[in-house]
Amino acid sequence: MPHDKITAATRKRMAQTGESYAAARREIIRERQAVEGRMSGSDTQWFAISFSKSVSGRITTLMDTSAGRSGPGKSGVAVGPDEIRVRMGGAKFDIPRLLVQSAGRSQEKLRGTTGVHFPRKGRLLVNGSADGLVEITIDPPFYTGRILSTLFFKERVNSLLVSLVDPDGFIAAVEDHGHK
Repeated sequence: MPHDKITAATRKRMAQTGESYAAARREIIRERQAVEGRMSGSDTQWFAISFSKSVSGRITTLMDTSAGRSGPGKSGVAVGPDEIRVRMGGAKFDIPRLLVQSAGRSQEKLRGTTGVHFPRKGRLLVNGSADGLVEITIDPPFYTGRILSTLFFKERVNSLLVSLVDPDGFIAAVEDHGHK
């Protein structure tokens, strides 16, 4: 669901229920996650990437939505029984569940950076904001594909940092499948 449709659905829900914007938006996104889960299989849960209203967040959103491939409503992480699929812009990563050692809240301070940032010392950053950060530890590491953003080199990833609208729900979904 594109960002403008999420906003419209949120405002409609606010008018119907009297909820605050944040509460209404959270429920709209949860409903969307439930629909995505049904579309992708009953064992798959969808978690939207959070996007910031800051200047860098708006620039990332503008660039991704103008290309028609990403932005709010299209970027997220799907947690399935066999893999975790990360999608944002042209970046697509599929991480086998067996490699996931842990998932937990991150206290990382990002200083306004948003987008997909390829591994620095094995750490991949995928975010639209500095809020709702979750770090996923991966062992043994996986390798990115040969894509333009990595100058066609395969990059080693042993940690993924991602910003999510519902970080606690994501952590629970990862732990729920029995893979810590």
